[in-house]
Amino acid sequence: MILILLRRKTVLLILTVVICFGNSSLLFGNGIEKTKSVGKEYFSFDTNTKLTYETTFGEAICTIKVDGEEFVQELRADDFEMNQRLNIIDDKYCVIDLQQEVDVFLFITHSVDVTYSEPARLVGLPLKQDEKWEWTGVEYINDKIDTLFVTTEYAGDELVTTPAGEFNCKRINYVIRKSSGKVTKYFEWRTPGIGLVKFEADLDPKGFIGTLQGLLGYDEIYFTLKKVESIDSSINLN
Repeated sequence: MILILLRRKTVLLILTVVICFGNSSLLFGNGIEKTKSVGKEYFSFDTNTKLTYETTFGEAICTIKVDGEEFVQELRADDFEMNQRLNIIDDKYCVIDLQQEVDVFLFITHSVDVTYSEPARLVGLPLKQDEKWEWTGVEYINDKIDTLFVTTEYAGDELVTTPAGEFNCKRINYVIRKSSGKVTKYFEWRTPGIGLVKFEADLDPKGFIGTLQGLLGYDEIYFTLKKVESIDSSINLN
């Protein structure tokens, strides 16, 4: 599930499925991993790692903290912040809720709270190649209510080159349909021990954010891993 945020002359897209971190063991290499399923290791949570991404909107830093039995993902950039609660529940990668605050224009700050009728079960684990996972639920964004129809598919393996190095990744495709008629597609490339390596979005041009995206001149929305660091030692893990 994705939440789109607006800020100074930009459309800011914050991921609720895309930015999730793994443990500190990294996978680099020249070969494609042979395992034909996506397991929990692609969505694990490491509180000792800081990930930096190059994005359409500039540099963004992601970290994870423990909150009771759940995990809080924090995403920070110059003029926005976002917290979302995540977990693995009954072998499902879930988004529980999220809050964000962002500068919309010069002197306007916009806050959004997103909750669901139940934890949003976005991926059933393990997810086998070409197998589809589906989930339907109700989303509450402030005072607006919409029904979500999520379809998730593991589409294959790819070697992805980023500023942080080369990673053996599994590509996961998401299609988010809403009862209001909007359709959005997201594409993730994930690796064990880190989680998200690369992200791209195909926004519905009929939606409000898709319209703004065109007006502001963005051809694409993307996140690409730039740096992996240990929070404890501040040692670059690349």
